[in-house]
Formats: sequence, structure tokens, C-alpha cells
Amino acid sequence: MDTALSWRGRFRRLRRAACAVAAALSLLPAGFAAAAGTATAPGAPGAPSAAVGGDAHFTDIAGNWAGGYIQTLLDAGVLRVPPDGLFRPGAPVTRLSFAVWVSRALELPAATAPLRFTDTAQIPQAERPAVAAAVSSGLLKGFPDGSFQPQAPITRAQLATVLGRNLEAHGQQPQARFTQIFLDGASIPAWALPATILIRDELIYGEPCSPEACFAPAADTTRAEATALIVRFMEYLSAHYHQAPLAQAAPPAAFTLGMWYSDTGQGYSNLQTYGGSLNELIYGGYDITTGGVLQGFDSPRTLTWAAQHHATALWMMVQASSLSFLTNAQQSQALLQDIVGIVRRAGYAGVDFDIEGVPAADGPAYTAFITRAAALLHAMGDEISVAVPSETATDLGQWWDAAYNYPELGRVVDQLIMMAYDYHYAGGTPGPISPLYWDRAVIAYASSVMQPSKVVLGMPAYGYIWNAATDAGTAYWESGMENEAHLYGATITRDAAADEATFSYQSGGATYVGWFVDARGAADRIALAHQAGIGGVMAWRLDYDTTDWWPAFAAALARWN
Repeated sequence: MDTALSWRGRFRRLRRAACAVAAALSLLPAGFAAAAGTATAPGAPGAPSAAVGGDAHFTDIAGNWAGGYIQTLLDAGVLRVPPDGLFRPGAPVTRLSFAVWVSRALELPAATAPLRFTDTAQIPQAERPAVAAAVSSGLLKGFPDGSFQPQAPITRAQLATVLGRNLEAHGQQPQARFTQIFLDGASIPAWALPATILIRDELIYGEPCSPEACFAPAADTTRAEATALIVRFMEYLSAHYHQAPLAQAAPPAAFTLGMWYSDTGQGYSNLQTYGGSLNELIYGGYDITTGGVLQGFDSPRTLTWAAQHHATALWMMVQASSLSFLTNAQQSQALLQDIVGIVRRAGYAGVDFDIEGVPAADGPAYTAFITRAAALLHAMGDEISVAVPSETATDLGQWWDAAYNYPELGRVVDQLIMMAYDYHYAGGTPGPISPLYWDRAVIAYASSVMQPSKVVLGMPAYGYIWNAATDAGTAYWESGMENEAHLYGATITRDAAADEATFSYQSGGATYVGWFVDARGAADRIALAHQAGIGGVMAWRLDYDTTDWWPAFAAALARWN
């Protein structure tokens, strides 16, 4: 019985559950409690300028209830890590931030008209295209006085209305009766009527208040709450308004030339310009979170690109910020069913599992999970890949690789990608990141314990610059490494044994040392992989590269496929 009264009863149950947790839920379903992060980001005078690439991460979301949502949006290219590394999950989200996040998440088309608010000057130049896209699409509007108020916190009513307007564009109709669910429903403004679509479809929940739930339309929303709602909303769109699945599979590749891909602005631009030089693309938009719950969403523009470029196989990458599912049969079964459902819905060619940090004791559980996943995917005609730490014959059983049984995995997967990078890493001493002599040893061991055609060499399209005194390293795109060297007048030289580029410079009384795989190194690793008779190469990742990498990919694609 679809009546406001029945929905009121439903929300009574939600309210009782909500009151059981310690904190207010602020638009979220029962079971989530907010917790502010406390970590701070390191910094030092004279350090290199803010990194433009590498695996940047937020330093204040560990242990936060919304950490999984925040990470999902970071992986999907919606969020950016600022120089201080802080996300500030407990702070109110501003109208500017929410406009930018929604614009990126929804992949809104570029606006044709400039912003004309009285306070447009207060919107940073770099963020204006995203804000303009949200405004021109009709999702966000200004105030009667002509202002946008970019730094003002976005209220709960405003936030819900923005997303509701998007569902209106999909043909859904708001219904005022759903405001009756809340004690303060009469205070929800008339202009916020689109928010009732989200209430009806249980995308938005109220705050606990006695004796019922309240909507609190004028209250602020935290940054953590906003990320959770965006992820839930995007998952809803993927499930209800996805495009037809990719119908034509890419032809089998004789030699894989691929890249992992995050749907950032730079990543998508590179895909459009250089994607034709790849025959495999692994889209990173999904993460396994606490309780084995799969979070994430598809990228419609990436799916459209793949549908137009049949020679490039589009895979789905699944990462894991929580490993509880490995030892919980119920969680792993539900997780695999969710993954299979997404593959069917979108038509991905396969799934790449990037499950890192598995304890040695859970190695058998990891192998069993991958074996079950392989059986399900193969039954559908799809393929499976795993990204694993690199091993050589002389370093087996180390803490970082003991859980990953190459011979057993090689029996069930179609592709095993060895992450042959971070030989020297950000928290260690300066040195080559993927030395060629190590790559040779990694390839030799993997090829000796499985079919060589299944072995794929992972390559880093990034580098590190270390403070030589403190060993604190910062990651940069490959092009960013070159930019830093030029900025500080450093001469880039090549280390012949490692087949990597390196440089050093002085700044603020400190010495900085950089190492990275340049275009020549990338070409040499592609050639090494082909000469060794393995399956190919996979670079991390598409939005980290520089233009001088692409001739090597294009030449190899034309010559060996």
C-alpha cells in the first residue's frame, strides 16, 4: 500500500534504529555514525611543490564512518587531494564543493555560457567550468539577489533538491505527500519539492528526533555526509538508468597493451586522445568496503567510448579497503553476485581484482575467493585478472607477497598483473622505482610457474621525489617529474642499469632526489615483455602519463597485434 501513512510507519522503524547510534545520521540510513578524522598531513619548508599525480590519498579519513565513500569518489576522479592531504570530513560542505563534486560525478557536459553571478569572482577559475556545468544543467541555481554564495554551507534542502532535479530530468515526478514522513515536513520549502523523489526512493533519510524523524531542511550537511549521498545516488543511477551493455567484445589481443584508468578530467582527455593505442582499459570505480559491501558506479562516458572503440576491451577493476569478506562465506557470496550483476549490466569484458595487503594467514582464503570468482565469470564468457605484488625466485614468502600464490592463481585467472613498481617507495630511501633488472627477475619467476601468456608486467607512469635527509617522498605524474626537474634547474640523467631517469636539486637547504620511468624506459619495458614471451604490459595509470609515452604503445600495437 503506497501511502504517506505507510511510509510514515516505515520511517518510524528507521527512526528507532537511528536513535540506537550515538550520532545524528544527517540524511543517511540507520547504522552509520559520524566520526571526525584527526590525522594531519606532513609538510616541510623547501619541499617540492604540490604533487600533480601519483597515488595521492587523504590523511584524515582512516577510521571515519564515510572513509569508504570518500575513497570511492577519490578513485572515481570526483575528489582531488589538496596539498595538505586533508579532506575534513566533519566540516560543512560548501555550495562550491558540492557543485564541483556533482558535476564530476554526473559527467555533466561543458556549459556554453559563462557564469554571471554577482560573486562569480569568488569562485576559483579552475572550478568555474564544473560550477557552470551544474548551473547550465539546471541542477544548481543562484539566489534572488543574483549571488551564488560559493563558500556558504549547502543546506540539506538545497543538497536534496539538486539531486532531485537530476531525477526529474529522467522523468520522475516529485510528490509533496512524502514530506509528511517528517515531523518538520511543513518547513520544507516549496522550491525543495524535487527532494521528495529521493525521500520516496529511500536515498535520503531524516535525522532522529523525538518522537519521529525530522528532515531539518535548513541544517548544514557535512562533507562526509555529502560524499555518502553522492555515492548512493550514483549507484542508484547506475542500477536504474544505465545504458545498454557493451554488445561487441574486443578481439583477443596477441599482446596486451593496457592501462588502468580513473575517470578524472585528465584521464578522460587522455582516453579520447590516445586510447586508440591501447587494446585493454581497466576502469577503476568500485571498492569493497566494510562488511564486504561493494561501493562504486560506472562511468557512462567511458562506456560510450568503449562502445565506439571495439578494439579496446573495457574491464572493471575492484579494489578492497576492507578484507573481511575473504573469511566470511556469506559476505563473499553476496559480493560476487553483486559483481556479476554489474558485469552483466554494463557488459565489461572482465574483472580485475586489485586486493592488496592480504595477510599471509588469509592467503588460502584469497585464492579460494579468486577461484570462485573465476568460475562465475568464465561461466558468463567473461575473463578475470588479478593485480598482485611482484615476486622473484629469491624473495618468496615476504610479508608483502606471502598471501599471493602465483602457481595456484595462474591456474584459474586469465591474466596476472605483477605490480612491478615501488621497488623504492615514498617512505623509504631514494632509488629506482621499477629497475629493469628487477623487472627481468619478476618476469622470469612468474613465467616459470604459470603459462607465460597469462603474465602481464605492471609499469609505473609516475615517479617519486625524496628529501634525501628525511626519506620523505612525494609522488608525481611522469610529466610532473620532468616539470619539477625543469622548475629547479635540475639535469635529468639516465641510470643504465635501472633504465630509469633520475635527477637531484637543492631547495631550502635540503637535497631532493627524483627517480621515474621515462618514455625510453616505457618503450624498453614493452620490448622486454614481448621478448620474454609474456602476455603484455599494464601501466598505472592513464591520467599519469605524458605524451611522449604514446609512440611506444602505438608502435607496439601496430607491430604485435
